[in-house]
Amino acid sequence: MQKKLLALAVAGALAPAAAMAQSTVEIYGRANLGIDNWRASGATLSGNDFKSRNRIYDSGSRLGFRVNEALGGGLRAFVVMETGVNVDSGNNTAQSGLANGSTGFWASRDSYLGIGGGWGDVRWGRQSIWWSNGVIAQTGANYINTAVDGLTTGGLAIAVPVTRQSNVMSYNSPTFGGFNASLSYSPGGTEGAGYTGQGAQEKDTVWGLTGRYTSGALRAQVDWAKRKNVGFVSGQDYSGLKFGVGFAYAAGSQISVIHERLENKNLQTAGGTGTPGISQLLTVGAAVAGDTAKQKVNLINWEHMLGQTQLLAQYAWTSKLTGVNGALGGSDSRTRGFTVAAKYFLSKRTGAYVSFTALKNEDNAIGDLTGGGYSTTGASGSQGLPAASRGADPRIMAVGVMHNF
Repeated sequence: MQKKLLALAVAGALAPAAAMAQSTVEIYGRANLGIDNWRASGATLSGNDFKSRNRIYDSGSRLGFRVNEALGGGLRAFVVMETGVNVDSGNNTAQSGLANGSTGFWASRDSYLGIGGGWGDVRWGRQSIWWSNGVIAQTGANYINTAVDGLTTGGLAIAVPVTRQSNVMSYNSPTFGGFNASLSYSPGGTEGAGYTGQGAQEKDTVWGLTGRYTSGALRAQVDWAKRKNVGFVSGQDYSGLKFGVGFAYAAGSQISVIHERLENKNLQTAGGTGTPGISQLLTVGAAVAGDTAKQKVNLINWEHMLGQTQLLAQYAWTSKLTGVNGALGGSDSRTRGFTVAAKYFLSKRTGAYVSFTALKNEDNAIGDLTGGGYSTTGASGSQGLPAASRGADPRIMAVGVMHNF
């Protein structure tokens, strides 16, 4: 992907000491649009299907700026400001009609200020803690419209601990022997006016740790994250562990696997209703207050370059919910699905693709592909189908074009 680099001299007349330094500003972005056909049929409760509809979609388009300045002595300062844009609608409403929190506002995607050197770097701003699977699986995030790898970052009744998080401080290590790591912290909701510390309220905080390893054809990534006292409710904690390994058997080609374990501890209605995961589990009837829900997610990912054509396939499946004692319990709560796609590169920056993704939910499962407001269900937060539509099976056929600049 070619970038446009603009060399900018720092204003020496106003800051003579800074005139010796020079910064570079890189403008980059993506436009990813097309037409799809979406439906979710076969709901357990009659009359709760979503009938087939055609949509002009925008999936993950963005505009970004990267700034780097050498400070001397091996130090550098850098800024990333990346904003999601909906080219199809011109506002922050996705093709589904739902608000898309990753678009419509400056710095709505990963955006931060950092200071770095040979020791690594420290960053402050909006950052992804659990959202990305790195180079292990990029199909839904970077290659086409959406894919079942999205189940590892949301779309189930159980919630992931965190995705892209505001107000984050992170340390990112240099790479030693193919290994590097990131440690992230966010005070979460305790910065907002909703937290007073009075009564039963406890601080809502987020911690994350990611380790990455690349050596020849081998890639590996481990993610751990925990959000404590969700909704300021003491002991209401989300945590997750995710690890994946990939083998790049040829240029642009790999096969990889990811295993994820999620836990929503001490579910409570007080302070929790409307928080992704909590409201869905309680509303579906799978859980009651005080339950600790657990679920596992697995993914097999395949990418293959054949000349100018990229072939993509994924298969994902979950375990049943455990640790829940509602009327429905954890019975019939599994989700499985697959994605197949082909993308033809018209140039290094432009590719046209076709994709087919289908999910199969058991009678009490609400799995859906929800990232970036892609779903059309109007579900609360970003967690799956509405409770009344449990058991429905989302299916998406798409034809699209992606251009990176």
